[in-house]
Amino acid sequence: MIRIIKEFIPGLPNCLVVGALRFFSLFSFISKKRQTRNADANRMFLEKSGCVTEDGFIENQHAMKEMPFGRTDMAYAGCEIIAVYNALLSLGCKRDLPELINIFEKRGSVFGGRFGTSPYALYRYLKKTVGSVSFSFRRKDFERIAAESRVFIITYYNDARDIMQQIHTVCVTKDPEDGMHPHNACSNNKDIHSVEGLEKGLGVQGRGKIIFMTGIKQNKE
Repeated sequence: MIRIIKEFIPGLPNCLVVGALRFFSLFSFISKKRQTRNADANRMFLEKSGCVTEDGFIENQHAMKEMPFGRTDMAYAGCEIIAVYNALLSLGCKRDLPELINIFEKRGSVFGGRFGTSPYALYRYLKKTVGSVSFSFRRKDFERIAAESRVFIITYYNDARDIMQQIHTVCVTKDPEDGMHPHNACSNNKDIHSVEGLEKGLGVQGRGKIIFMTGIKQNKE
């Protein structure tokens, strides 16, 4: 029975999971007072911590326990925002991290940030910020999006057999040989050249499963 319960959510169609996260984000409220307090705390943290460099990716989410996001913190639920930050950085469109946090506190956080940020909110923001962006929760589209994108973001189950292993979101950049490099990921596997390789490399014992993918083809002119 416990195994069946653990496998239930990963067994749902991706469209239902994405739709549910988008739906609940519409009713997530974070007061302006808390947003302002969070922004001040985040700027102070970055000034003293130096965990985000001028030209570096964010690779250690766990170091951001002192950075508030909504009613939680970035170490616990900030992976989607970090993925956007890293994606923009790779495109030469670096954004201020506290500003990004505030944007998704206003619209996109799920249950006050306790369930992270809706993947659709990431797509919506990137669509407004950069050039041609595509997204899909259909598995048949993932290889195509990955192949045609300069950088892409994936939301995935760490273990397709156990929801207790949670969901994670990462930015994936590509090298000239189309090697795929996930950022802020638990795995250090650097020899990845396919979506299947991403799932195996990022998942627990090779059991990862992608739910949603957002691909960015080019910068906005």
